Amino acid sequence: MSLVKHALLGASITTMVIANQAYAQTAAPPAGAAVADIVVTANKREQRLNDVGITVAVLSGNALQRQQINSLADLANATPSLSFTNSANGTPVYTLRGVGFYETSLGAYPTVSTYVDEAPLPFPVLSSHSAYDLERVEVLKGPQGTLFGQNATGGAINYIAAKPTSELHAGANVSYGRFNEVVADAFISGPISSTLKARLAGRVERADGWQVSNSRPGDRNGKVRNYMGRLLIDFQPTDRLRFGLNVNGRKDEGETQAPQYIAYQYQAPAFVTPALANSQFSPEKPRAADWTPGVPRRDNRMGQVSLRSELDLTDDITVTSLTSYVDYKQRQGNEGDGLPIRTLDLPRDDGRIKSFNQELRISNASNSSFRWVVGGNYERSKVFQVQDLTFPDVSVRGLYGTFGYPFSSLSYYNDQKMRNYAGFANAEYDIGELTIKLGGRYTKSQTDANACNYDPSGDPRNTGPLFFDVLLGGAFGPYNGQCYQINNLPMAVGGVNPGSPGAYVSSLKQDNFSWRVGVDWKASPDVLIYANVAKGYKTGGFPVLSASLFSQYLPVTQESVQSYEGGIKATLLDRTLQLNASVFYYDYTDKQLRSKFVDPNFGILDVLQNIPKSEVKGFELEMSIRPTPGLVVNNTFTYLDASIKRFSGINAAGVAANFAGASVPYTPKFQIGSNIDYDFPLTSSLNGFIGTSVNFRSNTVATIGGEINPPAAAPQSKRIFGVADYTLVDLRAGIAAPDDRWRVTIWGKNVFNEYYWNNVVAAFDTIGRYAGKPATYGVSVAFRY
Repeated sequence: MSLVKHALLGASITTMVIANQAYAQTAAPPAGAAVADIVVTANKREQRLNDVGITVAVLSGNALQRQQINSLADLANATPSLSFTNSANGTPVYTLRGVGFYETSLGAYPTVSTYVDEAPLPFPVLSSHSAYDLERVEVLKGPQGTLFGQNATGGAINYIAAKPTSELHAGANVSYGRFNEVVADAFISGPISSTLKARLAGRVERADGWQVSNSRPGDRNGKVRNYMGRLLIDFQPTDRLRFGLNVNGRKDEGETQAPQYIAYQYQAPAFVTPALANSQFSPEKPRAADWTPGVPRRDNRMGQVSLRSELDLTDDITVTSLTSYVDYKQRQGNEGDGLPIRTLDLPRDDGRIKSFNQELRISNASNSSFRWVVGGNYERSKVFQVQDLTFPDVSVRGLYGTFGYPFSSLSYYNDQKMRNYAGFANAEYDIGELTIKLGGRYTKSQTDANACNYDPSGDPRNTGPLFFDVLLGGAFGPYNGQCYQINNLPMAVGGVNPGSPGAYVSSLKQDNFSWRVGVDWKASPDVLIYANVAKGYKTGGFPVLSASLFSQYLPVTQESVQSYEGGIKATLLDRTLQLNASVFYYDYTDKQLRSKFVDPNFGILDVLQNIPKSEVKGFELEMSIRPTPGLVVNNTFTYLDASIKRFSGINAAGVAANFAGASVPYTPKFQIGSNIDYDFPLTSSLNGFIGTSVNFRSNTVATIGGEINPPAAAPQSKRIFGVADYTLVDLRAGIAAPDDRWRVTIWGKNVFNEYYWNNVVAAFDTIGRYAGKPATYGVSVAFRY
C-alpha cells in the first residue's frame, strides 16, 4: 500500500476511535443521529436485524447508489469476508468466509446461493446484473441450508427488489464516466386500482473497452452493453390473500475479459512454436492485456418469472407459495491465454439453462413467542453447454504432428438434468429473555449427465482420427463423428466397455440432512448475544471439461461444513453506535476443487476432486457510528485463517504434493473496510455531501498450494499463483436538495489506480492473471418524484 492509502485507511479508523471517545463524554447525542432499525428476511419472515441471531451484512438501496455499486465485484468489495473471482467466461465465483467453489461451468452449483425476493438463481451465471432498483441486499454468512437449501454452505445473498408503492413515485439516475461509461436507470411505481399496484424499473449500462492490447495499441476489449428490466405487480383481492408477480430479464452484448499472460509452463518443450517462445509477458498494469481479435464476445440473455402467493388461513397462520422459472441462453467467446496467438481460446462457449423451482410453506406470525415454519421445495433444472477449443500454437500439437495428426481444435458438450426434493422445518421459542432455535432440512437429489468430446461432422479437424487411429490403434475402425473419449475405468459406463470410446453417461444420487441449533439471549432491549451450531451441504456434480478419458468425468461427492459461531449485536449510546462482532469455526469436509491430473498422452488436464479435510476460523468486527447528524462512519475488520488439513494430489497449477497446511484459495487473512459519509447544509435550500470508501485485502492464493510454483514454470522469481494484497479507495462529493429529491455526485473509484488481480489460471502452456479495473471517475445526476 502507498503512504497515501495507508493514511486514508488510518484516518478512517482514527475517525471511528475519536467518535467513540466523544460518545463516552456526551450524555445525550444530537437529535437525529440515531441508528435506524434495519428489517431483514434472513429467517424468511420480516424481523429487525438486531433480533436475528445470525451474522448478516446489509447494504441499502441508497448505499448501493451512493457508493456506485453496479457489479458483483463492487458488492464483494463492500462486504466483509466476501471475495469475488473473475473467470474467463465471466461466470462470477463467490467465496464467503473461506467457503467457495471455483468452477465456472454453467451447471455448477455454488456454495453461496443467490436469490431475488426469495426466488432462487440456482447457478452463478444467473446472478449477474441483478443489482438495480433494490430496497437492500442481505448477505447471510455461514451455512444456510435449513431455510435456503443444500447449496448454501458458505451463505446466501438475497437481493430485495424495491416494491410497488401506494402512491405515485418515479425516479431516474444517469451517470457518465471514464471509458465513455453510461449507466442509466429509472423506475415508476404506484397504484393501478385499490387492489393492484405495480413498479416498472429498467437499467442500461454502456461503456467502451478498458483493456488495451499489448500487440495492437489501438485495439480495446471489455466493452459493456447491458440492458435490464423488471416489472413487479402486487395484487391483494382480499385482506387475507396476496399475490406478488416479478417478471424480469436482461441482455448482455458486451465482451468477456482477457487475462494477462504472466508465465508459462510448456507441456511439450521440444515442440514449442516460435510464436509462443517469442511472446512477451504482459506489463503489470491495470489495462494491459492481449487477445485473439474477435474471440472475446457475449450475446447472452435471461428471463425470469416468479409468483409469490400468500393466504392467511387465520390471523396467525399464513401459507406461502413461491413459484419461479428461469430461462438463460448463452452465446459467447472467451480468450484463454492472454495472447494474440492461439495456445488456448474458446471461440464458442454456448449454453442453455432452464430451471423451475417451487416452494410451499406454512408459518405463523412473527409476534408469537413460538415462531415456526414448515415447508418443502422442488427444483428441476436442465443445463446444456457446448464449447469449442482452438489451439494451433500449443506445444502438444507439434508432438502429435509427428504422427501425422497436427490437431488444432476440438469440441465437447455436457448435458445435465438435476432434480432436487426437500422438506424443512424451523422453530424459535422465547423463554423469558432467551430464544431457543432449531431447524432442519432433508434433501434428496439426482443429477444425470451426458458428456462427449467430438469432431463436428464434415469439419476438417483430426482430433477424433488421432484417437481412433493412433490411441485406439484402429481397433474401432475409422472415425466418423462419434464421441472419442476412452473408458479407462474398470467397468462399463453407459454401455461403453472398458477400453472403448463413447459418450460418458452416468447419474449421481445423493441425500443429506442439514440442521441448525442455537440460542439467543436478549441481554437488554438493545443487546443480543447469540450462539449457533449448524451443518450444511453442497451437492456433488459432474465437471464440464475437455476429456480424453472417462476418469476425468467422474463426479465429486457432496461436501459439508460443520459450523460453530457466536456473536453479539449491540445498539449503544442512545442508539448512536451499532456494534456487531462474531467469532466462528468451520470444519470443512470433502471440499470440491477444480484441479489437474497428468494424462499419459496430453499432459496436464482438468478434473474435479474432493479435499478430505480443511478448516476455517476467524472473527468479524463491525462498528457503525453517528456522532452528529449527517455523519455516518462504518468500519469493519475481518480475520480469516483458512487452511487445508488433509489433501495429497495435483493442484490447478499442475503441482503434485501433499498440501496439508496450505491456504484455502481466495481467502485473504485480513480485510479492513471503512465507509464515511457526511451530509451537511450549504444553504436553507441546498445540501452538500462528501464520502469515501477504503477497502484493504491482504494477500491470498488462486489455487491450493499457490505458494509453490510449478517446477517447469517460468519465471520462478515471483509467486506465480499468488494474489497480492491491495487497497481500493473510492471518493464522492456533491450537492442535493434538502429532501433528496435531486442529487448531483462527482465520484471516483479506485482513485489511486491500484494494480490488483483476483485470479490466476493455468491454460495448457500459459498462465494468465485477471486484473481488476483501473481508476474510473465520473458524474451522476439523480432525481425522484
